[in-house]
Amino acid sequence: MKLKLSHAICLVSVIAFPVGVLAQANSDIVISQKKRTYAPGQVTIQAGQSLKIINDDIFLHHAFVDSDEMDFDSGSMEEGETRTVQFDKRGKFQVKCAIHPKMNLDVTVE
Repeated sequence: MKLKLSHAICLVSVIAFPVGVLAQANSDIVISQKKRTYAPGQVTIQAGQSLKIINDDIFLHHAFVDSDEMDFDSGSMEEGETRTVQFDKRGKFQVKCAIHPKMNLDVTVE
């Protein structure tokens, strides 16, 4: 079975971060969208940090923050497209996919 490079990267990120991630202060975290999931599925970051969301799937995805505290909507994302979202306020946020309602990413901002 041959894997595309993007599939291999996604597989590595799932194995390396199965539950969640605690980000270092000045680094962005790459979040993969694949098979109707975000990987990792939960992260803890510092206020002011960003998440880089990449569609590692052959299917169309979308990302939006479900919160009154901030406004982020990626629009439709084709395979390989990325969007970056910065979290400036502390709190707990949920990133969802409008196309796949069961896709959830829990973000804790400290």
